Amino acid sequence: MALIVQKFGGTSLAEPASRELLASKVIKTLEAGDKPILVVSAMGRKGDPYATDTLLDLLDQYPSGADGLNRDLMASCGEIISACLIAALLNTKGIKAEPMTASSAGISATGEFMDANPGDIDPSKLRKVLEEGIIPVVTGFQGMDALGRVLTLGRGGSDTSAVAIAGALGADFVDIYKDVPGVAKADPRLIPQATFMEFLDYDSMVRLARHGARVLHDKSAELARKLGMRIRVRSTFDDGLGTLIGPKDSPTVATSFLGLSSSPSKDGAMRLVAVFAEGRGAEGCRIAQSYANAWEGVVNSTETGDTDACGFILPRETYKEFAKGFFDLLESGLGGR
Repeated sequence: MALIVQKFGGTSLAEPASRELLASKVIKTLEAGDKPILVVSAMGRKGDPYATDTLLDLLDQYPSGADGLNRDLMASCGEIISACLIAALLNTKGIKAEPMTASSAGISATGEFMDANPGDIDPSKLRKVLEEGIIPVVTGFQGMDALGRVLTLGRGGSDTSAVAIAGALGADFVDIYKDVPGVAKADPRLIPQATFMEFLDYDSMVRLARHGARVLHDKSAELARKLGMRIRVRSTFDDGLGTLIGPKDSPTVATSFLGLSSSPSKDGAMRLVAVFAEGRGAEGCRIAQSYANAWEGVVNSTETGDTDACGFILPRETYKEFAKGFFDLLESGLGGR
């Protein structure tokens, strides 16, 4: 019997149909004889009624009165709503579930408002619920400081909550459920032909996340590496195995080109970073720079702080065209060697 922390993101919670799929994942876990702990994000994205950004927008009516404490407490409300809703859904299916906040689950945090780090976790609170045959449905993204105030862990922080909880309880896996079937070599919304990887070692995942790959929170990847916690990035919407993130001695297919990350830059521009396996950056960046040189006057190089990655800044109106050709070149030239 495995202990599995299952984290569900906003798209897995936003609609009744996706919540039913979430419940089916929990049921299958129980039928396999495993024991789940759920960690939930806020529902949906900006504009949806209970999304984090929607809640924070309410405070924009009084910007001078909303300090970090006010904003973190408001931001934490979305996860509380999700935890209550999912616990109620599971209870209607005869599965005992209990919503738990950072306080009731014994999760502390340290650092600054809006970008704190998970602190110590009292595992006895969660273990007691599990021993009673109840599934904890825990609010992600938050912890309590020494004064009892809510601190949030930064955007994507529910991933980090899940890894921290798994480490405190000695779980076997953290399953991160998203709307994509794993970690792709590029954002599939930008590069539809991008392949999904079966395995990534911790260091490679940390590097991709730091350079802007948004499939996994960078703090969660770093914490998983520190704890040796295996993560499976999976889809709520299919039954695939997803991408396993683990130590380098896990089975893997050698590849030089790890992926292409994309993220907004200053002044409305976009930042693209090509990330290569350790020791292969010189060859990869030579190919990348040669391609970028053909776009002289449009594309500018930017520092990445990583000898095995190279970055470029370009206007939004041209970045999709550039990225597609850039990805195809790197994948065909370095993807399998």
